[in-house]
Amino acid sequence: MFRYLWRHKAFSAVLLFLFGLGLHLQPIAAWLGLALLLFLRLTKVHSFLMIYDLTDRAALTHVRTLATKRAHMLSPDEYGNVSEDAWDKHLATFIKKTLLPEFQRRKIDHLLAKDPKRSVARLRTRINRIIDRRQPAERTVELDDTLTGREFEIYCREVLQEAGWRAALTPGSGDQGADIIAEKDDRRVVIQCKFYNGTVGNKAVQEAYAAAAFQDAPYAVVVTNSVFTKSAHRLAHKNGVLLMHHTDLPRLDLIVTSGAGSR
Repeated sequence: MFRYLWRHKAFSAVLLFLFGLGLHLQPIAAWLGLALLLFLRLTKVHSFLMIYDLTDRAALTHVRTLATKRAHMLSPDEYGNVSEDAWDKHLATFIKKTLLPEFQRRKIDHLLAKDPKRSVARLRTRINRIIDRRQPAERTVELDDTLTGREFEIYCREVLQEAGWRAALTPGSGDQGADIIAEKDDRRVVIQCKFYNGTVGNKAVQEAYAAAAFQDAPYAVVVTNSVFTKSAHRLAHKNGVLLMHHTDLPRLDLIVTSGAGSR
């Protein structure tokens, strides 16, 4: 009933201490503990604590996917600018579809209705803090600038294989733009690898889209060591092509499971 209190050790320790003290030394201590429980239960405090507890648990359950989505949505464009609009919109959808039904089931959703914008902003902040604390550690990978395009493809294939994908390089001709075809858990992904010093533009997106159609693959990906142009981001979004930095490859399964990169 008071799961929030039980899960948060500071509250639990105080209440157990008061009850234990009341049983052995001073009955009034037990009454004070009971009064505190009743106060929390009969006021909005308990409901707010429950909202935060449900938010924390949902964020922790999905923390790896949330961390991956945030990394992609907050990636800088070709000018080094970062826009938080897409990520804020994604979190609002997460709150609406994942948290709100549970709030409604517990009959505590009315607490968000008075000032919905402020309430959602607070929940977004809470979720971001959980991601900051619990997100998986990133591997720092330094690639040799002298790598050839084919060596970069081999590197990407090896990373995917380590992550449990059945990944194979294409012959290099007649592949319609595919460099790697990867499969895992009935998901088939066509990947085009671009090892560039400059920015990656629309052509790579178009080739990845065409290659996925040719290979009958529902997922099209362009992976690079560099950054993509703003135009490439727009085209990829419109055509369901996923644009990735090579350091995100170990989490490819989480990304495609979340629906990204699906044509």
